[in-house]
Amino acid sequence: MKLHLVALCLTGALTLSRGPLAQAQQVDIRAEEAAIRALVNRPDRPPFTEDAIFWSGAYPRPQIGRRDTASAKPRPEQRRNTKIASEIVRLEVASAGDMAYDFSNFTMSYDLADTQQHVSFPGSLLRVWKKVNGQWRVVAFFARPHDEK
Repeated sequence: MKLHLVALCLTGALTLSRGPLAQAQQVDIRAEEAAIRALVNRPDRPPFTEDAIFWSGAYPRPQIGRRDTASAKPRPEQRRNTKIASEIVRLEVASAGDMAYDFSNFTMSYDLADTQQHVSFPGSLLRVWKKVNGQWRVVAFFARPHDEK
């Protein structure tokens, strides 16, 4: 009887030790970081959630969701040949593997349509990532040009 009780206690202890902590250890943080880096480095914009918060120098206030950006009035200049090069400075993935953030520096350049003037400037950005249905998506994006000296 005592042997059965000891076996039952051991089984219970092993079951408890495989709880949330064991699940967190199963997340391959490096693989998740690599997946986010691949999204950042692809030529088109990373995927955003439907209700993502977006704020950059192009808008007078933060935009929430896609419907909000459609009604927003960006700066009057028309941009052509827009290019953005970014470099991740810090990328952190939560131990649960469901949330992450990255801080990056970027250089943006474009040509003004009416004057053909070339514009280029450095800046920094902060993106918050969330895993939705197994895919990383941006839930918040804040970008700002660096101040001129």
